[in-house]
Amino acid sequence: MVTASSAPAPLTFKAYAGRWFDEGPSRRGWKPSTVAEYRAVRRRLVDAFGPMRLAEIRPRHVAAFVSAQADSGRAPASIARDLAVLHALFKTALREELVDQNPAAAAERPKVKRREWRILQPAEIARVAKAFTDDQARLVFLTLVLTGIRRSELQALRWGDIDLLEGVLRVRESKSDSGRRSIALPPTLAAALTDHYRRTAFKGDDELVFCHPERGTVYSANVFSEALRAALTAAGVEATLRSFHDLRHASLTNGAAAGESPIALMTRAGHANMATTKQYLHLAGTVFPDEAARLEQRLLGGGLSTPASTHLSAPEPTSADPAPHESVVAEPGNRL
Repeated sequence: MVTASSAPAPLTFKAYAGRWFDEGPSRRGWKPSTVAEYRAVRRRLVDAFGPMRLAEIRPRHVAAFVSAQADSGRAPASIARDLAVLHALFKTALREELVDQNPAAAAERPKVKRREWRILQPAEIARVAKAFTDDQARLVFLTLVLTGIRRSELQALRWGDIDLLEGVLRVRESKSDSGRRSIALPPTLAAALTDHYRRTAFKGDDELVFCHPERGTVYSANVFSEALRAALTAAGVEATLRSFHDLRHASLTNGAAAGESPIALMTRAGHANMATTKQYLHLAGTVFPDEAARLEQRLLGGGLSTPASTHLSAPEPTSADPAPHESVVAEPGNRL
């Protein structure tokens, strides 16, 4: 017989959250960088909901958490991230039948102001590249703007991931399955990587391409950010950049403007779907007239010709007109 004194204590949010966060790397495939990022999120959520019974947390409690965070001056984007983690936690608890609802599902997200990206233009990129005084920082800059890879992907690159003969860079360590991809190296970047390989003391397949020049450890984001700011100033480019991610946007947006097809852009970016890629097409204001002409050629054989007899006012063909069975195909226009 189970007595009241021997019944298990109700599951608190703190107890469940502890288990959920600890299982993140094994059950949900979190990378070390994600675990580090979520430490502060975990602390804030436990501070807000810790002693409460997991099954008794309601939407009003989540709303109060959002209001308190906003009143403390936290940025809307940071609050939205905490809510996303809380929603994922309760989604797991719901699947495990520990709660009867997800209280974060209907929570009102704080409005995140759309960021205006500063996209470096081609002439600016050329000037900035010349302005670097550190060869490795210049190569990092060229790699970011010519491939569009993420900061974490660049820092994880090893020489075994780069085929200089074939001109291919393979991203093996990424935030998602779709992020693992192969990217063609343009000649300028391939040549610069070849020179870097000759200079570096760390040439093994398992050694980092970009690293501390003496220790071979992970390349410092702060070192690059400082070198980038100095290069921008020296090049006379007024821009406040968040270094890595802004340069990724510059690469993908300029790729779209240069006529890179949406599917090629999505693949190079390592996006899981076209919805994310579309923002770069919108930023570039890009249309693809050549692709439209090629689709017409494939589907319609160059276009549809309308017989003269189908329109009462159509003029009779003259010797200067093409024969009715011939179709006139306009040459595709130059890509904008």
